[in-house]
Amino acid sequence: MKKSKKTIWFASEEFGIKKISSISDLETEIMKIMWKTGTATVREVHEHILKKEMEKKESGFIPYTTVMATMASLAEKGILKQDRSNKTFIYSAAVDSNSLSKNIISSVAEKLMDSSSKELVYKFLSAVEEIPVEKINKMLNDLTGKSNK
Repeated sequence: MKKSKKTIWFASEEFGIKKISSISDLETEIMKIMWKTGTATVREVHEHILKKEMEKKESGFIPYTTVMATMASLAEKGILKQDRSNKTFIYSAAVDSNSLSKNIISSVAEKLMDSSSKELVYKFLSAVEEIPVEKINKMLNDLTGKSNK
């Protein structure tokens, strides 16, 4: 089965608004690692991926060169920063996970703009796993700047 890819618009402070043709499962996994570690080399990211595969007992193997090419592509897209000052490139995230998530959701909403806002929110919420009301209220309060004090 072919894995799905999503088209998103991505805003990067350094590169402005840039269209991303797709974001794959591997790109997503690499970004999760980068957000967790802050900075990393290709080798370090590859080791994280291999460790995760072993923990999940997955049979797939992702070659080092695939991770290297994917990280270079993410840097070219403006999602990763690439420090080339040393022989070994050091990568870091160009944006945080909230910005990426917001842009993915904005892209989906833009595609569905024929729907009313109310209908769009309903579709989104019905597609999300059951979320406790307390968590939804906290998110709404965070968005509006209100606190539960």
